[in-house]
Amino acid sequence: MSIMNISLVFLALGLWASIFLVKFKDDLRDWLVNRFAPSPPPKIPEEGIPEVPLPFRYTPQTAAETEKKD
Repeated sequence: MSIMNISLVFLALGLWASIFLVKFKDDLRDWLVNRFAPSPPPKIPEEGIPEVPLPFRYTPQTAAETEKKD
């Protein structure tokens, strides 16, 4: 390929990209703001924080429990 062909390809790609950006500038800005802007934290329900069972426990094992396993 000659340098002229390569430069024409880059020119065409640049023109298509600029047309796309001019046409969809507002839509792209709205999408970027929606995608990357920080969202507000969720509100606490009126009845309070729901009680959720945890899949693990916080209390450490006692010495009797550790001896029972061995």
